[in-house]
Amino acid sequence: MYGEKYERTPKQKEEFRLLVALQQINNIVSLLENNEWKDYIYNHLSPVKYELERQLANLTGTNLYTKIERTSDEDND
Repeated sequence: MYGEKYERTPKQKEEFRLLVALQQINNIVSLLENNEWKDYIYNHLSPVKYELERQLANLTGTNLYTKIERTSDEDND
């Protein structure tokens, strides 16, 4: 009925949490752009990112697999 409080489903809540977690991984990657140890940290973040994407894909029935973006400075290393 009109005016009733909208409640998100548990699936919607979990999807939101997974999306926020993936955004946080991307934020960390951005913050480490000039970090001397970024490759080491990327190697540890990658499995977490792919696991979150796997869970999101299973939850939504879509494939969202991506790569962690690296900056162009790495080409000069």
